[in-house]
Amino acid sequence: MNVMKEVGKKIRSLRAERTIGKVVTQEDLAKASGISVSFLSMIERGERAPHLETLSRMADALEVPMAEFFRFDSNPDSLDPLYKPLIEYCRKQTMTRKDVDKLQAVARAMFM
Repeated sequence: MNVMKEVGKKIRSLRAERTIGKVVTQEDLAKASGISVSFLSMIERGERAPHLETLSRMADALEVPMAEFFRFDSNPDSLDPLYKPLIEYCRKQTMTRKDVDKLQAVARAMFM
């Protein structure tokens, strides 16, 4: 597995997912990350590796934890069938990172 390519694909995917609620173009993400659009493009193609500080700024701009860039197993068949309806519901919503945090807090309060 080429980690640079996988991280680049994940960043591109996360950026595209954000266009549902708020448009995040390469220009927007590059500006928020303090890098050029051409460098971001190279990162998304897996041709260049960003510094950790840049990854951190990207994660903040995309409202995801930095670890999300390294979660490569997106195969829905690997999910426990019990959780699939909940995950599909959440994917269809336009949720920000704060929304997800609130949803987790509600779930914790209900089930703990």
